[in-house]
Amino acid sequence: MTNGNVQEQEAITGGEVIEQWITTKDGVPMYTRTWKAISSRPIATVVFIHGISEHINRYNYVFSKFSNKNIEVFAFDQRGFGQTAVRNNNPGDTDGWDVALNDINDAIIAQRKPGIPQFLMGHSMGGSLGLHYASYGPEKDNLAGFVITSPFITPVSVLSKVANFLNMIIPNYRVSLPLYPEDMTHDPEIQKKLREDPLMFKIVSINTIATMTLEGKALLESKYVSITSPIYICHGSDDPVIYYESSKELYEKIPSQDKTYRLWPGLYHELHNEFEKDQVIDDYLQWILAHVKE
Repeated sequence: MTNGNVQEQEAITGGEVIEQWITTKDGVPMYTRTWKAISSRPIATVVFIHGISEHINRYNYVFSKFSNKNIEVFAFDQRGFGQTAVRNNNPGDTDGWDVALNDINDAIIAQRKPGIPQFLMGHSMGGSLGLHYASYGPEKDNLAGFVITSPFITPVSVLSKVANFLNMIIPNYRVSLPLYPEDMTHDPEIQKKLREDPLMFKIVSINTIATMTLEGKALLESKYVSITSPIYICHGSDDPVIYYESSKELYEKIPSQDKTYRLWPGLYHELHNEFEKDQVIDDYLQWILAHVKE
């Protein structure tokens, strides 16, 4: 990835936020956002991968908390989502699983700061991508750890259950995902923002859904065996989008000697957007800070 000109800088509590367009190796413009740490030398850096249909500007509250703990966070709107999709006029067109993992790998390499621990964090689809990277990503052993929230392993939706069959017939056909604001959080204000957000693209290809479902299954069946890095996984017990039991099963299977599983009773899919969000975010931070000290 190559950097373009900084388009905007804005102040947040404790740090600075930088918006920037970069160009991927294959020439795709990609929107990025960096939440800078409160000092010129952060104690840790994080590469964050968002979930399906959403975008990184939804995480300003979360990562302002990271900034205040002197942790720098870099994130990008993935192909087919957010401002990247708008610029490329291709909502829902992800270019495939392997391309997404390559983009993550390039971001990890580009954002690494010598002598500073680096973490990979992902939510939902981004959590599943993060787990796959923890299994076989080229730079996985150079990361200090993984923070995985509500990972897309076993989805509740009936659409996911028939996607593999439909993928053999109409793989490029794009459908609207059954994602509802009421399933994301109990907070009605955030539900309202979700309904009104013009960058929430719910349309994806059948192939994307089928691939995500199959890759989730692969994690439970075989790919878990090579997840040996420090890892934190969390889920809400009432998540109506992804079965929390699948992330718990994965946690129990992975051979890492440094692993944490946090189940949040009664919470939905977006733990960081629930009324308990400050407790949730603090839990992420405490885990990262403990591993920075180590």
